[in-house]
Amino acid sequence: MALGLIDVVAESDLKIWDWAALVPVIEGAGGRVTDWAGQPLHPGSDGRVMALGDPRLLAEAVHLLQS
Repeated sequence: MALGLIDVVAESDLKIWDWAALVPVIEGAGGRVTDWAGQPLHPGSDGRVMALGDPRLLAEAVHLLQS
């Protein structure tokens, strides 16, 4: 993801320790990490996590995951 080789990763059952350290790495490389609704993650997030190499894909990815 941080290298720009993957467009989107969606996981449905992650815990905070699975994603917390990756957020600054991915976002520091220009990507984005959100929940499946496109909202920022927080300690109480439900485990549905999406990471995008290109934030411009966010709206389309959210739409596909909500379908």
